[in-house]
Amino acid sequence: MSAQRFAGKVVVVTGAGHGIGRASALRFAAEGAQAVIVVDINAAGARETVRLIGNSEGRSQALVADVSDERAVESIRDQIAEAHGRVDIVHNNAGRLRAGSVTELSADDWDLTFAVNVRSMFLVCRALIPLMRPQGGAIVNTASSSGLVGETATPAYNASKAAIINLTRQLAADYSREGIRANCVCPGWVPTGFNDPVLSSMTDLEVEAMVTTMVPMGRQALPEEIAAAVAFLASEDASYIAGHALVVDGGLTAVR
Repeated sequence: MSAQRFAGKVVVVTGAGHGIGRASALRFAAEGAQAVIVVDINAAGARETVRLIGNSEGRSQALVADVSDERAVESIRDQIAEAHGRVDIVHNNAGRLRAGSVTELSADDWDLTFAVNVRSMFLVCRALIPLMRPQGGAIVNTASSSGLVGETATPAYNASKAAIINLTRQLAADYSREGIRANCVCPGWVPTGFNDPVLSSMTDLEVEAMVTTMVPMGRQALPEEIAAAVAFLASEDASYIAGHALVVDGGLTAVR
């Protein structure tokens, strides 16, 4: 790990109050980010991430917001602009998952899934790209291996993650010439609690057996392993990569 790969960079991570978002925020701070803006709808989670970053002498601040809300995102933009005057890296990570087939899922659950998973990324990018334009930067969106394949009982989630992959390509097409690279990461199974709506009827041993059977590497990913991929895509080590969906799933989609 390069300790100063993000030196002088202002980084915004949404959904940073737990799981992959928290791991990514910690990674950016550990690699020397000037400031990590921790955004989450859960105030306690956001504050805990800031505390953890502070324990390692990193600099961060918590902003509590629902990033699917236009005015909330505009408020985030204004606060960041006033405090820092720029944004170098955006990691769009906020997301939600609701289980149920098309005939079982409510329209409200469908709409909320797209609001949190896709609308939020549109709003955050629209708000923050102007703060990236003067110096360039990188956008990394959290998609999923679920956006690449069909799965049972998660139509809203899978469709939203597929939308993120193509939104990322569109961002790359529109903004690469301005020095703003856009890519996405596609995690497989990660034990952060995010998948609980799908796994609620299974015991821990049953989940372990399922993962061992489905995933060629025989285990779930650590959040830190996804954060490493996010950091790579955000760094100059990925300076000629744009519009790419980096799959980090232990080989899961390779055997589907």
